[in-house]
Amino acid sequence: MKQDLAPHTTCRVCYGLYTRHLRTVVASLVLATLLTLLLYTTPNTTNFILSSTSNSLSGSVLGVEEEVQCLPHHHIMFLKTHKCASTTVQNIFLRYGYTHNLTFALPSAGNYLGNPGFFKASMIPRDLMPFKEKVDIFALHTRLNPPEHAHVLHNDTRWITIIRDPSALYESLYNFFHMNLGYGFELSEFSTRPMSELASLPRYGGKFGKNQMLFDFGYPDDMSVSELRRAIEELEKLFDLVMISEHMDESLVLMRHLLCWSLHDVVVFAKNARRQEVKPTLSPEMQQALRELNSADVLLYNHFLARHRHAVFEFGVQRMADEVAALRSLRDEYYEDCGAREVKGRDSSLRFKEYSGLVSAYVTSNNSDQNCIMLSLPELPLVDTVRRHQETLLNVDELS
Repeated sequence: MKQDLAPHTTCRVCYGLYTRHLRTVVASLVLATLLTLLLYTTPNTTNFILSSTSNSLSGSVLGVEEEVQCLPHHHIMFLKTHKCASTTVQNIFLRYGYTHNLTFALPSAGNYLGNPGFFKASMIPRDLMPFKEKVDIFALHTRLNPPEHAHVLHNDTRWITIIRDPSALYESLYNFFHMNLGYGFELSEFSTRPMSELASLPRYGGKFGKNQMLFDFGYPDDMSVSELRRAIEELEKLFDLVMISEHMDESLVLMRHLLCWSLHDVVVFAKNARRQEVKPTLSPEMQQALRELNSADVLLYNHFLARHRHAVFEFGVQRMADEVAALRSLRDEYYEDCGAREVKGRDSSLRFKEYSGLVSAYVTSNNSDQNCIMLSLPELPLVDTVRRHQETLLNVDELS
């Protein structure tokens, strides 16, 4: 025969049921909160610890390492290297800073702050320097001088740059800036001329020549192997991200996670890129000659290319492929929404012309959208726009 439960026993049962229901409700609320955070916030993936979106949703339920949330980062040093698709990346930073009322390192005119001379903080005019003498973003051509650059940057600045295959870079440099006019012979002759002659050529205009990336990084273009290794170690410690021109979209994905930005923030149309029909085809002999001439840059490039591949692996190969596809799809949407079309860089119909007629430019039919306009602007007009905006910002701050 069953015995009736004592009153205190009945209470313990009720309490147990209540506790289990309460735990269920709390667990449901926690799960809902986690799902909301995953869907509507940008995760901090600087350490590349997250899986794809679907895996993240199920993983957090199963107790996989929790995602650490982050806020968008606004302090950036972007070393704009020559002929490495750096103008494309620069457009992203200029647009972002303009939209968020951030301050830039700017000269009184033009788009250079040092080069071929090393950058000095005094190169920034007083009327363009914020009150606290720190800028949010540095994104112009310069010759790297870390102590002087650090002098005008915040302590938590993210350091970013971009590099390119040295043989392709040198070909682009030589033809884009018409270096044949200074040297007296065409690039096609490089494979037949003595390497000693090519290596002794002076820097064209004091700026352009062999091992261009190392020169922009502030090093001599002639270095011993031990000096080069030390330079690469220094650069690896200094830069949070070295982007690879040939892997632009992957690099943009890594950059957006480093900065905790959205995909919309890193959408960009290719800038200052020569049209395909004007690019010469390099023979194997020519490529070999250019690689030998730029052998120090080759070692630099190979090192950071390996680092890039490792970063993609750590990020997740499939996850990277998915995000690159999403970025490209979003770029196509912007292209369509802006009514963008590609024209020759110095087309007579252009209001703002590119530096060279060899490159592509963009016109947009949607001129009511500020972002569309800035996406299509060449570098110099965009820098001028940012400079005028900063002058207004600083004047308002001064009056207040």
